[in-house]
Amino acid sequence: MDKRFHLLTGTDVLAYTWIIPPGELISVGELAVIIDKGTKTRYFTRVTGMIHDHKTGGVLVTGLPIGCVDQDRTFRKPRTIPPLNSPVRPLDAGENILLRDFMGELEIGFMMSGNQKIVDLPVGIPSSVLNQHFGVFATTGMGKSNLMKVFCASAIITRTAGILLTDPHGEYATGQPGDPNSRGLVHHPKAQDGLCVFTIRNDDTALEYGMKHLQIGHKDLSIADLGLVFDLTPAQYEVVNLLVPFSTNDVIDFFINEDVESLPSHLRTTAYIGNHQDIAQRVRSAPSDALRLVQRQIRTLLDLTALFVDSSSSSLPEILAALDENKVVLIDIPGMSDAAELFVLSAISRAIFRERQRRFIEEGSAVTNGRTLISIEEAQRVLSQRSEKTGIFREIAMEGRKFGVGLGVITQQPKNIDQRVLAQMNTFFVMGLADRHDRETIASSAKHDLRVLDTEIQTLDMGDAVISTVGIPFPVSCHIHYFEDYLDELWESAS
Repeated sequence: MDKRFHLLTGTDVLAYTWIIPPGELISVGELAVIIDKGTKTRYFTRVTGMIHDHKTGGVLVTGLPIGCVDQDRTFRKPRTIPPLNSPVRPLDAGENILLRDFMGELEIGFMMSGNQKIVDLPVGIPSSVLNQHFGVFATTGMGKSNLMKVFCASAIITRTAGILLTDPHGEYATGQPGDPNSRGLVHHPKAQDGLCVFTIRNDDTALEYGMKHLQIGHKDLSIADLGLVFDLTPAQYEVVNLLVPFSTNDVIDFFINEDVESLPSHLRTTAYIGNHQDIAQRVRSAPSDALRLVQRQIRTLLDLTALFVDSSSSSLPEILAALDENKVVLIDIPGMSDAAELFVLSAISRAIFRERQRRFIEEGSAVTNGRTLISIEEAQRVLSQRSEKTGIFREIAMEGRKFGVGLGVITQQPKNIDQRVLAQMNTFFVMGLADRHDRETIASSAKHDLRVLDTEIQTLDMGDAVISTVGIPFPVSCHIHYFEDYLDELWESAS
């Protein structure tokens, strides 16, 4: 057999090459170690490509350097190169343990080496990175929802960060509707301690699963959020901006109980005799068509959210308290429209952000705020670079880090997310993206260079992810736990 097999044939700081014998299998994403016999340094690499080598009949393999370890076991970025003809081999058990030290406490799956799961190397995300924002990017059916359920299940165990998750489909709480084998976060063995569910379901369901009824008060809302859920004209934006300084309670009462057709204007000298003289005076110069549209939209939103929005009651103090206790807070709103969901999520997100901001100003340190992650499903709806519908979410993306508040951006269309928002994210979960522009968008924004992993990303199976995070010094390939199986393991550990 040719003596060049399994020996380094060429190298630079950014790529290694070696040859394997004909018939020997190797996969994109497989991990290997190159040994410098002189210094005893171990260089870690992951396979990024392969072609046939006509001279030997074998396969010429290309690998991406991901780190090296000296004799003192210090893991660092490789700034040197191993000598030619250094031996190349798979990882051993000791090296799995070494890499395990870099994993965080929020376990989500097992490390993948090519097509093989390394079951003694669980992958976890450090909770310390959650206030630095993360993104979950995948086409439909690749496992985004399963990932989020596993992530929340781990957060319920560790209690190292508060997680806010909205669920307009009713699958996170009790399982996929219509599937008797599906389970949800309420079936977690520590759900009673680490999970708090606020729901719009009926009393019997809420009682059965220990859920609280969701209530949002008028004072929790903001007139500015109309721009989140409706396509406003410039004239309507003018009306909204005129109303921002007023109490939302008063604004809602004004538009519910007044006939805007009868308001005095700069063209009409009739007197206004209602209960909101200051509001009437403020909007008297606004176009009447715009006023009518704003009135109609406010009434429409109140109709859509009538189950849980009223003038007085509010769940926000309980939600904030649960997040302070590092619980997973699930807003269970099955069947709710997109408009109502965004309206509710905006109100809750604003309350979280303003409270953390207040503490930062008063206490002078975000450390006392803990860490809270606010996840946004189909995030391109509110964080598109072309959209005016950004509301509180862009403010959190730009400033939330210092207040201990992070965004979890979940989307099938990363290319439609504002690049300025992507640049703020320090953790990416990439779960299979067929669109080249989506992959290029992610690669240009991730903290690790993912361009060389493009082939691997294209070939990811359902439930697999490439993870780039500042909490781990190299990009990680991971097979996400299947949620129901992970629950079974948690119950076994608890018994």
